[in-house]
Amino acid sequence: MAEKVLMEDMTWGEIEQATKDGKDTVLVVAGSIEQHGPHLPTSTDTTLGYAVAERCARKLGNVLVAPVIRPGLSEHHIGFPGSFTVTIDTFISILYEYCESLVKTGFKNICIFSSHGGNMDALSTYIPRIAQRFMGRAMIFTIPPERYHFVDADYLAKKGVSRAKAGVHAGYSETCMMLYLKPSVTRMDLAEKGLANEEFYQPINLYKSQLETFTMGVKKKSPNGVLGDPRGASADVGKKLIEVTVDILCKEIRAFLWIPKEKK
Repeated sequence: MAEKVLMEDMTWGEIEQATKDGKDTVLVVAGSIEQHGPHLPTSTDTTLGYAVAERCARKLGNVLVAPVIRPGLSEHHIGFPGSFTVTIDTFISILYEYCESLVKTGFKNICIFSSHGGNMDALSTYIPRIAQRFMGRAMIFTIPPERYHFVDADYLAKKGVSRAKAGVHAGYSETCMMLYLKPSVTRMDLAEKGLANEEFYQPINLYKSQLETFTMGVKKKSPNGVLGDPRGASADVGKKLIEVTVDILCKEIRAFLWIPKEKK
């Protein structure tokens, strides 16, 4: 039986023993519950967050995974049924109180990252402030989104998948990963092209495109909620995309914590 790494699957005694045995680092993923087009479930970002964090924990070896935080900052998806959002003040309070609970549990290192694009700017802005409040008790840090977000672009380009098709929300990339992780709830019979304008996804335009989407709402830019084109998605590609993301996140976490090598 595989060693448990998800805290919510463990008893308090198991968690206490794990921290005594040297598992002093915990991963916190900020996810979301929001629309993901006509073909993916609203739990997509949460599912991806768990999958990546669990694989990172097993690869690093001295790490547990806290329950994924959700809802998140998803105001730009409101207007689609099933989308939830919280205010920025609520989101930051949850982050702080998560850290307080984890520090009291005995963790010395708390790594926070996001599986949802709408949370990323807030993490970059507020995690340093939260970290200051825990100085001397624990080290709290976040991985900059540009280090692990869109890391699949080169791999997909080699397979002939453009940035516009890969998309940033419910497009080819996320659909491939969900086909690998949860094919039973991935409705490829309902998959359809969304906003897949090449200009929108070019690196030079991406910040402007993101700002427009966050300001106007996704529905104004893409009535079906898809930013990309999920058609033709593959579970095999999804497996590779997750592996690429996990490898990069582990490298970043290891460098931050001076973890010398992977667990075999």
